[in-house]
Order: sequence, then C-alpha cells, then structure tokens
Amino acid sequence: MRHAEPVARPRGLGYVPHPMGNFFSAMFEEMGMRRRRLRVAFGDRGQAIFEFLIMAGLALGSLGLLVRTWMAAVAPWGFAMPFVFLAGYVLIERRRQRARAAAPDSETLRRNYDWAALLWALACALAGAAAFVIAWGAEPPAPPEEEIWTPPESSVPVQISP
Repeated sequence: MRHAEPVARPRGLGYVPHPMGNFFSAMFEEMGMRRRRLRVAFGDRGQAIFEFLIMAGLALGSLGLLVRTWMAAVAPWGFAMPFVFLAGYVLIERRRQRARAAAPDSETLRRNYDWAALLWALACALAGAAAFVIAWGAEPPAPPEEEIWTPPESSVPVQISP
C-alpha cells in the first residue's frame, strides 16, 4: 500500500497579511488541536462532558437568569460571563502565542496553556452556574403594599348623633 505524500503548505500570496488575521487563525487552529489533545487525554466522553459542562454553565449564567422576572436583578453579573470567558480566552491565547514565539515546539508550553484554558473555561462555567443558583434560590421581592387612603378628619364634616 502506497502512502500519500504530505501536502506542502502554501508559502503565501506574496503579501504580508494583517497581524490580527494571523492571531485569529492561529487561535482557531490551536482550539482545534487543543480539542484533539483533550480528547486523547480524557477520551471521547470525557472531552464531551467537559465541553457540555462549560457550555451549560455559561448558558445557565446568562440565559437562565431570564426564567423568573426577579432573577436578573439578583445576579446581573451572570449576563457578563460569556463575554468574560471570551476576553479571558483571547488573553490566554495572546500569552500563548507570545510564549510560542520564544519556544516554538515546547511540550510543556502546550500542556500549561491547555490546562490554563481548561481551568479558565471551567471557572467561568462555575461562575455562571453560581449566578443561576444564587438567583434561583433568592426570594422574589415583596409586592408593594397597597396604601389605603383615608381623607383627613377636617376635610369631611362628620356629625354622629347619639
């Protein structure tokens, strides 16, 4: 059986691409490789469970707060968790790409940033789930008491005869 020759990567189109384009393409490529490494480390089901827990925690923290009307006022920081997750993930990736420039093929670099990204994702998911649990367990605000108006005594003459 004859093996296929590896396909050579194109060298480029002759122009220097925008640096942000390189950042995001490298980030998405690393996300794919990180998922494959997690699948090898935890197995198919383990990796799927981790991804499910992360997405469920973020979804509960943001969309779950809309279940009851008062929940959004109790834990409004839950709505920010997906944005905090993305910002933190981009910062982790930025640090990884800078460290990778210094040590291109370091296995410890890969392992450290895999764990950093996984722990960051789990922490954000846990914070989102905590926002939902706190809001779900909160008591609804008391309904406003209806004030019964009575006219002052001097405004209406009252004469009661015995």
